[in-house]
Amino acid sequence: MSIITLNGISKVYRTKEIETTALENVNLSVDKGEFISIMGPSGCGKSTLLNIVGLLDKPTIGSVNILGEDCSRFTDNALSHFRNANLGFVFQSFHLIPSLNVAANVEMPLLYRNGVSASERKERVEKVLERLEMSHRIKHLPSQLSGGQCQRVAIARAIVGQPEIILADEPTGNLDSKMGSEVMELLHRLNREDGVTIIMVTHNEAQARETDRIVRFFDGRIIS
Repeated sequence: MSIITLNGISKVYRTKEIETTALENVNLSVDKGEFISIMGPSGCGKSTLLNIVGLLDKPTIGSVNILGEDCSRFTDNALSHFRNANLGFVFQSFHLIPSLNVAANVEMPLLYRNGVSASERKERVEKVLERLEMSHRIKHLPSQLSGGQCQRVAIARAIVGQPEIILADEPTGNLDSKMGSEVMELLHRLNREDGVTIIMVTHNEAQARETDRIVRFFDGRIIS
């Protein structure tokens, strides 16, 4: 069963002098529980695609359907609520807030959820950090963590709201091979044990081959 369907997606960026096509007539379906990799050279449209699936950007043409919802019909406010409830994001650069400790960083998505009490937020944060073996760092700042630990915190933040879908943009790009392998194992565990659907942009062919399917991009189009 498809939980993400992109139909005829094109994305064109325009300035006064130039028009750049980032995506051209992209059609893609992702099934519930699938773990797919998006690959291709730099500048081919991979991150643009992830931003559109993540409802951070809108296509110039085409439709985005996620969990049975036509997302083009949403207001900006409805998009924000839908994104927060159903999507988790993991980035290459972690995007942790330097002034907040681990617990506060992980708690952030829950602060924008209606009806989640302070005690429930605390319980969820503690459970997810325990699962990712980061409980001993709960009061540390990001500057006191290794790169691999920062990415574990970023994954904890992505899953604390129990999203159906995780979007990962080069999640091991800033890590050495050992830490990268640990992060990949975490993502596989979430996919395998929780049934979370994962779309991962990567340049790492070996990591991509471990996923269910590889979608290859070139010049804004899917080529295989």
